[in-house]
Amino acid sequence: MEDVFVSDHLPIYLECNLNTVRPKLLIHEVRRSAVIWGERDESQINRYRNLCNNSLREVDFPPEFGKCSHGSCSLENHKLVLDSFYKRIVDILQDAAVQTKPQLRDKPRRNKVLSGWNKYVREAHREARLRFQNWVLHSRPPSGLIYEQMCESRKIFKGRLKWCLNNQEQIKMDQIAKLRAEQNFSKFWKSTGKLNVRPGLPASVDSKNDPGDIANLLMEHFKVRSPLGPSATRTESGPAVHGERPLLLFTTGQVKDVIKGMSRGKSPGHDGLSIEHLKYAGVHLPRVLSLFFNMCISHSYLPADLMKTTVVPIVKNRTGDISDKRNYRPISLATTIAKILDSLLDSCLQNYLHLHDAQFGFRPGLSTESAILSLKHTVQYYTDRRTPVYACFLDLSKAFDLVSYDVLWRKMEDRGIPAEIINIFRYWYANQTNHVKWSNSLSESYRLECGVRQGGLSSPKLFNLYVNDLLVELSSMRVGCRVGGVCINSISYADDMVLLGPTVNAIREMLKVCETYAASHGLVYNTEKSQYMVFRVAGRCPESIPAINLNGSELKRVYQFKYLGHILADDLKDDLDIERERRALAVRGNMLARRFARCSDQVKITLFKAYCQGLYTGGLWIRYAKKSLNTLRVQYNNVFRMMLALPRFCSASGMFAQTRTDGFHAIVRKKVASLIGRIRRSDNSILRTVADDPHAPIVRHFVRTMTHTEDGYSSRCRPHGVPLRYMTN
Repeated sequence: MEDVFVSDHLPIYLECNLNTVRPKLLIHEVRRSAVIWGERDESQINRYRNLCNNSLREVDFPPEFGKCSHGSCSLENHKLVLDSFYKRIVDILQDAAVQTKPQLRDKPRRNKVLSGWNKYVREAHREARLRFQNWVLHSRPPSGLIYEQMCESRKIFKGRLKWCLNNQEQIKMDQIAKLRAEQNFSKFWKSTGKLNVRPGLPASVDSKNDPGDIANLLMEHFKVRSPLGPSATRTESGPAVHGERPLLLFTTGQVKDVIKGMSRGKSPGHDGLSIEHLKYAGVHLPRVLSLFFNMCISHSYLPADLMKTTVVPIVKNRTGDISDKRNYRPISLATTIAKILDSLLDSCLQNYLHLHDAQFGFRPGLSTESAILSLKHTVQYYTDRRTPVYACFLDLSKAFDLVSYDVLWRKMEDRGIPAEIINIFRYWYANQTNHVKWSNSLSESYRLECGVRQGGLSSPKLFNLYVNDLLVELSSMRVGCRVGGVCINSISYADDMVLLGPTVNAIREMLKVCETYAASHGLVYNTEKSQYMVFRVAGRCPESIPAINLNGSELKRVYQFKYLGHILADDLKDDLDIERERRALAVRGNMLARRFARCSDQVKITLFKAYCQGLYTGGLWIRYAKKSLNTLRVQYNNVFRMMLALPRFCSASGMFAQTRTDGFHAIVRKKVASLIGRIRRSDNSILRTVADDPHAPIVRHFVRTMTHTEDGYSSRCRPHGVPLRYMTN
């Protein structure tokens, strides 16, 4: 009878694999440290400043350093003094932060924070609680005045609570609007950022469930080993030499300027100190830090706690598999005092690094637009003379992480960088310890075998120095493109390099130099992502091209390439890049219109200016179909209408005029004018070929753009009496 079914309903058997359902850990930290700066009012900041001043005033030059204050030293007992000196500085800042921090909860919050509680519900809740306690004290009478007062207060409380729960979004939007009206932009952007949903941590990564095991797993994943093998970098200071050579000294003013120039709102290091702790620590901190840094330089030594770094995994692709370790990249959080020292060393390097003009990355006055403009101008120069240009785009795998320390120190010595700067970098890179943090667990500590410090302020300059000799060697070759007597056979933005040549053989010769340089410096080219393109000329673009190889692998030919975020086409037309920006604008506009639909108009306009007026590389759009630019202009106008809930066919010029917002053509004109101004002010030899050419396409485009207006008339030939079209009410 067990196999006989008497019902007319057929059973369905389901087998569920619960392992495929990966829950997320939504709570990252149970309780924040009391040292964290957070939000403090003026009285708390003043009290913190006074506490720091009173304590730092007593910090003076250690008497043990009297004999080595003007030269290098490596006495072991001095290192212990430096350790205690640094600990004293950190303890002073931490103790003052804890004493001035509002009282924290002993227990974590069990319920989610309710927006609007203090403004709309708090008083009603307090009244209801008092009435309830009074009712309990009177032995809970079932009727009478006390009972009615208790019921009425509870009714009011529940009504306000229900209203608050049903209007959470509107309350948040009203708060954002209030901050915008008060022009409190720091809290305004912080409040808008809180509306973004943060992805939780997966409960397992690559079958690891324990947070400590996941941290160790990611630690092994983030480790990088150089093809040249581990560096022979010493972990000890140099020989004990007392006062035999002058040392670099940091002044109090330099430290003060660095602290003043650093941005607030950054994540703190393992000690909980952020830049706010240093900015508000008073007048004595720069003096104490300059004294400490100078002693570290003279001893080629840094305390271990200063070099300790916390590595936080960040998801690369939020729509991908967050349980896959390959979907994470590391972000290093160094101590704030280490950032101050790194910034001082970075400014010192600037005096000794004379980089090749083909390097556009991380240099003052230069940007990705500068590199793209130089590439397009060079190609246009040749194609106007009916000569096709071969461009080979090279991709270095983990370029910043594969820098060999031994090679880097030799290059610094060859540049004449003072030995004390090299020694402090040697010690720092050899002894820095890292911990991967996952949830509330830390991985085992590990050190760097190669690669510049991730997130370090001096790291971009060190990497530019590391690859600079390659650019010098390429420019010394008599192959590749030249414009106005300037060799432009390579353009680089950090590790993104493109080779330019009028023939295949020119590209081949330069690739051989790149292969040799990469092999001797421990760098690895990604042959799958490295590609080449031929900028064609009508009637002179060969379809059959000899193979171009990199490290024995044939490179793929493409007809469009996304270089530094800008889409290059083989005919140099910008329609594809304009379409890229149109799609990005549509995505941002829809997100803003949906998420901030209940905000005030002023808030929406502020968000529109911040997120929709970027038009990345818009100043480089020179050759395009009128239809492409009009499509982007219509998208720009429609996003503004959608955000402000305006009629679809209302006047664009009128709505922008009434809201005092730049229209599409005004944004383009500003971007072109800004780019032209930066080019003319630059002393870069490659950019000078553009600035000195009156017939350059970007110059002609600038003149054409500045005489164009949004209503279709030239500013010189506008008919008298033709008004702008203002939107009617």
